[in-house]
Amino acid sequence: MDAIARRLLFQIGTVGFCLNLGELVEIREQISELIDHSQADQELAVVGTLPFKWTSIPVVDLAIRLNIRSVSPDVVLVVNSPAGNLGILVDNIEGFYSAAEMTDCSVPQLLQAEGWRCFDRIVLYLGVPYLQLNLSECYSGVNG
Repeated sequence: MDAIARRLLFQIGTVGFCLNLGELVEIREQISELIDHSQADQELAVVGTLPFKWTSIPVVDLAIRLNIRSVSPDVVLVVNSPAGNLGILVDNIEGFYSAAEMTDCSVPQLLQAEGWRCFDRIVLYLGVPYLQLNLSECYSGVNG
């Protein structure tokens, strides 16, 4: 099975998220000491930068943007977004699963907010909903 046909399921707080495996570069654990907080940008929910392959990448805390209570994120997903590599803080990695075992759904009208939105689909896996990340939105726009 190729990488595109699999997805990573993870949590930020109690909210489940989903990422296509083809968008994942790597998973970094125990990173809290490595983040340079002097490069934070609250408007974009960037908590700092992380050294990555001869450069530094922004680390985004989606819990701030989505007003989710995060447990204690010490894991960063390094992802390849349209804006380049960036890190996303997460609380818990659930694992890699086949996309064929998931059902993709539209976001209900009730959950469609105006302005910035980092997810564009809801994925059901074993009856549990996960928000499918839209990486082009995770590091753009302002809080809204």
